[in-house]
Amino acid sequence: MIFFLLACNPSPKNSCKADVAWITDPSLPIDVAETESFCDFYQFSWQWFLAQTQQAEDPQKNQERVFEQNRIYQFGGVKNQCNLPPIVGRHASFEHQQARIRKSDEFERIEADSHALYDQNENILSYNIYYAAQNCEATEKGFPPKSLEIKAAWMKLKEPSDKYLTIAEPAGESLEYYGLVGMHFAIWTPRHPEAIWVTWEHRDNAPLCDGSSPVQSYNFASKAASKCLHEKKSALKCADFKFNIPHEITPAPDKGKPINVCREYAYGNQHGKAINGNDTSANLLAIQSLNNELVGPHGLLTKLHNRNPMKVWSNYQMVGALWTKGGQESGVLPVPHNGGSASPSSPQRGSLELTNMSMETFQQGEDSYVPNCFGCHGYKSQTPLGVSHIQQDL
Repeated sequence: MIFFLLACNPSPKNSCKADVAWITDPSLPIDVAETESFCDFYQFSWQWFLAQTQQAEDPQKNQERVFEQNRIYQFGGVKNQCNLPPIVGRHASFEHQQARIRKSDEFERIEADSHALYDQNENILSYNIYYAAQNCEATEKGFPPKSLEIKAAWMKLKEPSDKYLTIAEPAGESLEYYGLVGMHFAIWTPRHPEAIWVTWEHRDNAPLCDGSSPVQSYNFASKAASKCLHEKKSALKCADFKFNIPHEITPAPDKGKPINVCREYAYGNQHGKAINGNDTSANLLAIQSLNNELVGPHGLLTKLHNRNPMKVWSNYQMVGALWTKGGQESGVLPVPHNGGSASPSSPQRGSLELTNMSMETFQQGEDSYVPNCFGCHGYKSQTPLGVSHIQQDL
């Protein structure tokens, strides 16, 4: 559990600081600070996250968050969506969710493959996408500033919980509740036309495969499975729990046997030195220290009153981010993968093994064709819109 790592391994003082104004007076910076340190990228990312996850100002919106006021992507090959009446809001977003089994066919091609993920309550996860109005102003030259895509993963809850951003939807004469378990942000800036790719997860999603996480029940791993990891320090030595192995069922039903998941790379960080000069130690330090500033035991979000609507985000963690040096083309992957060898000249920077356990569950490590965001969202300057998988429909 990432939160445990922060609590037990606090980062050095003042290594990467957060500002309470990100919560009390949020804004969307146009670009990363010109120094472009690892800390700069992660500060930029947290600022965007906290601005998008505030409550919407309109009291009629039933406590919806700002990101829910972005346009909602329509699945099913609907074209020219920017010319259609915008679909926005919490109820609409629920109506436009899709189960994992249709994710790759509908808008993700090969990323995350087409395998369904089932939580420990045997429910299939569902997903949706939001995009900013600025995306509708994109041209063949690229995306304007503040263009944004958000991919969200939702898990069915047995009952409402203040530990999750929760949506409630009618189901006959009762309500069904869904909790947010993962979010991807793709943010386009003037200096980064490849987009800055950032991901957040609920802190209880999955343990680390190396057994360093606490023994507990996770959203995607049983207590017995996490105990085995803790004792044997290896998912390979816990074969009975079939970590990160999907069910081969097509089409996938809404209910299925729980799948045990573990994270191979903490914060998407490589084990050891990167082949392409990416400073893995500095990257890890920036993530840990800034997370600790916000959601650690004494973090700015953790200390909020329970009635503060931003308090819920103290239960989530930024896993990491990915970008390229100087906004270059993403090029060949800098990490080992099942589609070729790692490139020492790759300009990719940040968390080079970046995956979200609720989204790229089965695409981790050396046997993956897409071990990070650029494995599927490759950026080429001649076709800048191609980095997005939904822009062709907008």
